[in-house]
Parts: sequence; C-alpha cells; structure tokens
Amino acid sequence: MGIRKIILVSGIVGSVFLFNRCFRVQRQTDPRGPAYAGSDACLNCHKTISSTFAHTAHFLSTRIADSNTIAGNFSKDSNELLINDTIRISMEKRDTGFYQVLYVDNKEKESHRFDLVMGAVKGQTYLYWKENGFFQMPVSYISALHQWTGSPGYSFSNLNFNRPVLKECFGCHSSFAEGDPHGRSGFDLQQNSWVFNIDCERCHGPAAAHVQFHFSHPEEKHARFLVSFQSLNRSQKMDLCAICHSGTKHILLKSTFAFKMGDSLSSFVIPLSTGDQLDVHGNQTQLLSQSKCFRNSEIDCATCHDIHVNQRGLVKSFNDRCQSCHAPDKHFCKMATGTNMAFLQKNCTGCHMPLQASTAIVVQASNQNVSIPSMVVNHRIAIYPEVVEKIIRANFHDMKAKE
Repeated sequence: MGIRKIILVSGIVGSVFLFNRCFRVQRQTDPRGPAYAGSDACLNCHKTISSTFAHTAHFLSTRIADSNTIAGNFSKDSNELLINDTIRISMEKRDTGFYQVLYVDNKEKESHRFDLVMGAVKGQTYLYWKENGFFQMPVSYISALHQWTGSPGYSFSNLNFNRPVLKECFGCHSSFAEGDPHGRSGFDLQQNSWVFNIDCERCHGPAAAHVQFHFSHPEEKHARFLVSFQSLNRSQKMDLCAICHSGTKHILLKSTFAFKMGDSLSSFVIPLSTGDQLDVHGNQTQLLSQSKCFRNSEIDCATCHDIHVNQRGLVKSFNDRCQSCHAPDKHFCKMATGTNMAFLQKNCTGCHMPLQASTAIVVQASNQNVSIPSMVVNHRIAIYPEVVEKIIRANFHDMKAKE
C-alpha cells in the first residue's frame, strides 16, 4: 500500500474515531439519556432549519437569565414596580447577577436572583432557584406595554416570592426537567440536568440512532430511526401540538416529557371542558376543532404554522393560507365588493381569528388597580360581527382621511 493510501485510510479511521468519541460524549451529556443526540447534532445535516428554528418562540421558550435574555430595563428611571407609597420592587444588576429586590420604607426586605427566563414574545416571567426547586418572581415583563408588571395572577395586596413552579410547568415550557425530591446543591451546579428550551427532539423524538445511522450512511436520503410527521394521520398531528396547546384544564395521567411523535393525547391527559375560554396557556386546538373550516376539511395546525420558522408578524402569509381555499373567485367573503376586495384580502385572520383579551392570565402595572389582560389570537375560525364592524369602520375612517 502506498504512503498516500496509508495516510488517506488513517485519516478516515481517525475521523470516524473522533466522531464516535464526540458522539458518545454528546449522548452521555444529554440529561434525557443515551437515546438522545442533542440539537447540536442536527446542525450537521439540517443547518438551515436549525438556524431558523433558533429564532422561534419554541426554541426561546426557557433560557438562562442574563443580559441577553432578560427583556426588561434595569436603568434607574425604568427598573421599579411601585406597589404603593411604601412598597416597591426594584430590578437591579449586582455583581452576582440580576435581582428582584423588595423594599419596604426604602429598606431592603428580600432579594432573589433572576435564574431563568420563561417567554419570548408576548412577555417574560422569571424564575429563581431556592433549596430544591424553582419559584416564580412577582414581577414580569409585558412586551406590549414595554414595562415591568406584576406577574400573572399575583395581587398587589399579597406580593411574595413563594409561588413554586412545578415540574408540570416545565412539561410545556422546556424539553426536559429532572425531578429530585431531595433537592440539589444549587442551580449553578445543576444546569446540565435540564434541557430548558423546546428543542428538535422534543417534537421529533430521540435521534441518537438517526444521527449515527446517517453519519455512517450519508448516501441514504430517507430518514431512518425517526417517525416522520408526514406519516401521521390528522389526529396524531393535532395531538402532537395539543399535548401543550390544549390548555391546562385536564387530568394529567403521565408526564408530557414522555410524549413522542405519533402518540395519542388520550394516553397522557383526560381533558376537561373549557368551552370557548381563550387561554394563553393553550386551548387553541379545541377552539380550532370547533371551526367549520376544520370540520369540513383536512386542515391541521401545520396547515398554517411552520414550527421551524419565526412567523411573528407575517400576516400576509396567514391570509394567503386562508385564500388557498377561499379565493376571491370562490367561497370568498360575502361582504366583498369591487371597492373593498383588496382591503378584505388583507384581513382574513383579523376578522375571522381576531386578537382578543384572555381572562385566564392578567397582570397589573405600577400603581394601577386595573387588571391588564393578555391578548391572544382566537383559533376558533368564525364570524365575529363586532370585530368585523370595528375593522370596517377603521378602514372607512382611513379612506376618508386620505381623501
């Protein structure tokens, strides 16, 4: 064998050895066990999807708290939530991190460090570690208000730092949370025991065998050792989303962390009736299933939503999905005329899936006794006369103003 062939063979053997070694390390370090590869392994073959997914609300669902992840302002003129004339909570940057500090009569009574951030779009709430678990802080941040507010469900008359965040909460806000009833030595030492965000394998399932096979067989283009989303029936597709987007009104049978693509929702929860209640924690799948569009077609969540891409603010793309069935020349809006056609084509979701106030989660701003509801898109596709009237009226005034 020539020297060049020896070098070539040695290089290939060495690369395989290094990959297997790195792969074993990756498998050993994923807290979910050796069947999981970790999202970084997906980058090798799915770089584009992995890159776009990194900007979605799912991927940003729960993160370590630091200057890059906390949205609220810590400047002197914007870092306080005033409860009354004598009580305030101040958001402060200190040598060991960022803190929420309770002051009574200008004296510090209690302080806790921001350890985790939950939320990325509508707002954020914050968790701190104490003894053997996480607790929610009394101050959150609401994006629409661009300010600190009382955390959802907290009352200004009873602000405290004692609300526990249970493992069930992480079941939909993260990919894995280790349970330990005996407590741990501290959050800083235990971060590798969690997978905080919603990662690839939370939906696609454990992928170690998939990664290992396709690295060894790069010529194979058919995905192996993973359940394909396209192979699921509609019920299974809906259940994949419903495990987290069907609200919290249910009896939990077993941990949602165990749910895998293709599983049945009924094996994990017994749903309780929620009717038409709009809930920021979910209920979207139930509301969608009440829609005439859903009953008379084969649409599912993925018909409109691409989970791998940040679709925030892309109203036109959602309207286009509506018009793939409700085109101007068939089954279009009954209010359409030659003069308002262009306007109505831009407002399918605004009229039929309006942004509405949810009473499930409300917050309070400084020195305000008025509750501020969270605004949520109603996934029950229907006719909302009061919403339509408001939108049409606004368009009429806009047209008048331009004349």
